[in-house]
Amino acid sequence: MTGDKEKLESYSVLEKGKKVSFGNDTPTVIKGKGTAQLKEKVKAGNVLYVDGLKHNLLSVSRMCDQGTKVIIQSNGCSVRDLDTGETVIKGRRTPNNLYIFEEGQQQCYLSKDDEHWLWHRRLGHLSFSQIRKACKYQAIHGLPDIKIPDNTICKSCQFGKQTRTNFPEKEGSASKPLELVHTDVCGPFRTRSPRGEEYFILFIDDFSRMVWLGLMKHKDEAFEKFKAFKALAENELDRKIKCLRSDRGGSLPQMNFSIFVKNME
Repeated sequence: MTGDKEKLESYSVLEKGKKVSFGNDTPTVIKGKGTAQLKEKVKAGNVLYVDGLKHNLLSVSRMCDQGTKVIIQSNGCSVRDLDTGETVIKGRRTPNNLYIFEEGQQQCYLSKDDEHWLWHRRLGHLSFSQIRKACKYQAIHGLPDIKIPDNTICKSCQFGKQTRTNFPEKEGSASKPLELVHTDVCGPFRTRSPRGEEYFILFIDDFSRMVWLGLMKHKDEAFEKFKAFKALAENELDRKIKCLRSDRGGSLPQMNFSIFVKNME
């Protein structure tokens, strides 16, 4: 807000009845609004003209709504553009604990000369061609006449449209059934099965992705479940298990497996 009408460009008179209240709850009539020059290529839009206001006021919340970041420190403050990271305005702290901008950087909430990036963000990063179409047909209430900027590259849009590269093909895949079998033990679970099992062991054939599951009441039953699976799978497929792979997390009794494999040699 400002009390100096001469600072405003593109001034327009507002309808009667609109008021603003200050800290002492005294209402003051808003007579109009316009655009105030802050510095080169930076303006404040929708600046309210309040007759008799002795100081220009800047709204921090409105600056943040305009896509900027306000940094307040013990010795001063600064406003940065979220898109470019550049500092738009710097201010200093007075002995009265007020933050003011340097002379010539007049005060209101911040907007850019061109509002295209603001409306691009407000409309969910809509493409500028679609924004222009909305302007042409007046499809959005309050949307100004947005021009397409020279540089339409938006960092947020680029990040949002990136796709993950394809995962590399896994090495050491099996080419035949039972050439590689993955196994793991899961549990204990809070809810037991009707027969009291609270663990299960999985055997997954790497080639066919077939899964065999065995329920267990205790983890030490894993070895017996493996022997049952081995007999069943090798009998059905007429093949031998070449490799059994686990995460070596200690859920399988390694000693029993080692002795079993040694006896098979």
